[in-house]
Amino acid sequence: MSTSEYVPPNVIPPFQQKFGFLLKHKWFRELVLLWPTLTRRRFSNKTEDYGVFKPSLVSHVGQLSIYVKDIARSRAWYEQVAGLSHSRTCEAEPHPLREGWTVRCAYMSASNHEECLVLVEQYDPSGQIATPTGMSFFHFALEVEGNRLEDVLAFAEQQRANGVPLNYGPVRHNSEPPLGDGETGGNVACYLYDPDWHNVEFCGAMDTIDNYRARYGDKKGSQRM
Repeated sequence: MSTSEYVPPNVIPPFQQKFGFLLKHKWFRELVLLWPTLTRRRFSNKTEDYGVFKPSLVSHVGQLSIYVKDIARSRAWYEQVAGLSHSRTCEAEPHPLREGWTVRCAYMSASNHEECLVLVEQYDPSGQIATPTGMSFFHFALEVEGNRLEDVLAFAEQQRANGVPLNYGPVRHNSEPPLGDGETGGNVACYLYDPDWHNVEFCGAMDTIDNYRARYGDKKGSQRM
């Protein structure tokens, strides 16, 4: 079974796993979002209603830390697939949030961003490594070098050639054929699962707020379709 057909049990309960492949379809994603919309936890279940918004105070994400089950395995994946380089791995130290637990961290760097990703193993008081959970985790995105449509497509093709399966994409997050998937953002993207089933987006050519408004003006939701 390929990763594109599998949703790990720590992310979705076994019964719901059977429907995981349907998440690739826009109509199914909107069906999933219908109940939160009806209960007013969201203002719409239409994915195109959520546009590109101008950041207010945060200019960029300084560092991302994720729990992993095997630092060596994850380090190799991020080196091979994402092209990150290993900076350092620390000795085990007390967990900052859990008494009696310990953590060990490996720091990974991008070409223009030192130690942007931290791989964290955590150990319970008996010394056993804890399995990461994706229950509260959706995905994170890494910008592909070059940041053009062609660069993302070339990255996706390279991963396929290397035997690394994509779980979604490549697509463009807008409604324009041939790659448009009806989402918003305008960026080109493909998605892969890392060894701990974190959903990692590799993207480029993100819309700016200015060209987004130039294209759509004040149109909302389905009007942009």
